Amino acid sequence: MTRSSPPPAVLTPTSFQKALELYPSLVENVYKTKLKNDRNKVADALKRDRWRFEELPAAVSQKKANVGQATERDGKANGKPKGGAGVAALGLSKEEVERLVQWKITHGHSQPFLPAMVRKNDASAVQIQTSLALKELALPSTPDMSKPLDRTSVNNALDHVCKLTGIGPATGTLILSVFAPDLIPFFQDEMFAWFFPNAGKLKYSLKEYQQLLEAVIPVLTRLNCKAVELEKVAYVLGHLDLLGDEERGTLEKSFEAKAEPGSTADDEPKEASSCNIPKGEEDVEKDANRSPQEQIAAKPGRKRTAKVKEGQNPAKSAPTPAPRGTKRNSTLEDNTKTEPHTAKRRSQRNR
Repeated sequence: MTRSSPPPAVLTPTSFQKALELYPSLVENVYKTKLKNDRNKVADALKRDRWRFEELPAAVSQKKANVGQATERDGKANGKPKGGAGVAALGLSKEEVERLVQWKITHGHSQPFLPAMVRKNDASAVQIQTSLALKELALPSTPDMSKPLDRTSVNNALDHVCKLTGIGPATGTLILSVFAPDLIPFFQDEMFAWFFPNAGKLKYSLKEYQQLLEAVIPVLTRLNCKAVELEKVAYVLGHLDLLGDEERGTLEKSFEAKAEPGSTADDEPKEASSCNIPKGEEDVEKDANRSPQEQIAAKPGRKRTAKVKEGQNPAKSAPTPAPRGTKRNSTLEDNTKTEPHTAKRRSQRNR
């Protein structure tokens, strides 16, 4: 991610829109660079890109609508809806998953071994696991962007698709993104680097994706955009060096504009910066609940200061220094003395 790119929490809607408009020309430049200007390969890659972002999600949405109508008709005819076969029909085919994987390794880092691993899956297993993932998400035909995303459902859906050979959290979220392009972000290198520029090398773990998901949701709300649009913008910002001079100049000029007054952007960078990957989620949560004094005391290399109770004089609460040449007895709390610990001789210690 380029230094000139503003962090997600302060990116203005104007800059967002300009970056989104530059995606088609940018992705073509990226593919030309990756595929060494091979016309046929570049044309095929651009065709897959349109299929991944437009045609496949539209086909999935249409299948959902058709199955929903059929289920409703069956329910009216028989008095109760029939579910199983309809839901199974919503899953992706093995060919569709293989094509998604091919898009992924062209669009991002090259993983030549991945297609062969995915081909090992049985076609029926791919259909079943992807349909279970879609059922777990339980998404309506028209998602309500105002409702919070159920993180548990996303994790469970990801678990279903990751049971397939060669499918990890990154490729798994790509499949989920096809099912819910408005709500679920793809675990993309460029997006992760944009949100967590100091994270270091990615492990592509579930924990990392959960952190990305938590960081993305408030940005989707603030910019009133779709997850798939944010993915495209992150891709543009991650490859600014491949934009034309005029395009890049126009985009970088828009970065100079300040966020509008009253926007929540001023508060969000602090929240996002607490999610650095080298720190575990539990550590981040603990730090968030500590007072500033406790956070300073807990840092390595600093001595922990005694905690002063509310309404208590700090001078009185501090232990009285022992006279020179004598040892001070330890105390557990103020005014609660304990017996001094007498060190044993070496011959008396347990061996």
